[in-house]
Amino acid sequence: MNVLTSSNFITQDLQRNKDKRKRGKNHDQKDSIPHDNYNIKQEVLHLNHKQTLDFLYGIQKRDKEIDTLIEQKKSYMDLATKVTAVIGSERVQSSYDCNDKMADVATRIADIENEILAKIDRLIDYKEAAIKIIKKLDDIEDRRILILRHIGYLNMYEVARKMNVDRRTAYRKYNKAVDNLQKILSDSDKK
Repeated sequence: MNVLTSSNFITQDLQRNKDKRKRGKNHDQKDSIPHDNYNIKQEVLHLNHKQTLDFLYGIQKRDKEIDTLIEQKKSYMDLATKVTAVIGSERVQSSYDCNDKMADVATRIADIENEILAKIDRLIDYKEAAIKIIKKLDDIEDRRILILRHIGYLNMYEVARKMNVDRRTAYRKYNKAVDNLQKILSDSDKK
């Protein structure tokens, strides 16, 4: 995926988020990962600082969605264990209802597992797109701070420690890196 395709991906993601806010929806129906056959009308997009941060934090957002699904799957697995225990202790005449419940739980577990796998694929694509864009930054320090913060999920205290600077300096460098990334994203949309 080149920078232009990545910027199309960002344009699509930001537009989808804007549309969702207008409709008042709080959850993604589909993640905004570009597909090979995706063709978007190219518009000049001037990203602001917040939109650039939204793009970067999209990695963590998607990762948390996966964690939530994993917790849901664990909950259904626990429920399946309980239903199985009930089936073993009940009489034959009522086991039909329990078998239906077990089938429903098993189906839901399989659905969640498929959703987890799909979201992991989209997270990988999103991370790859973000890394490719971050690598376009000229300053090695800009690249390092954004990778540590958004790919490595470090908080600013940990980032400062890894970079051997105080936290205030780390925040200043981080904001500079986000501004430089914003320029790259906006410039790639103009091409």
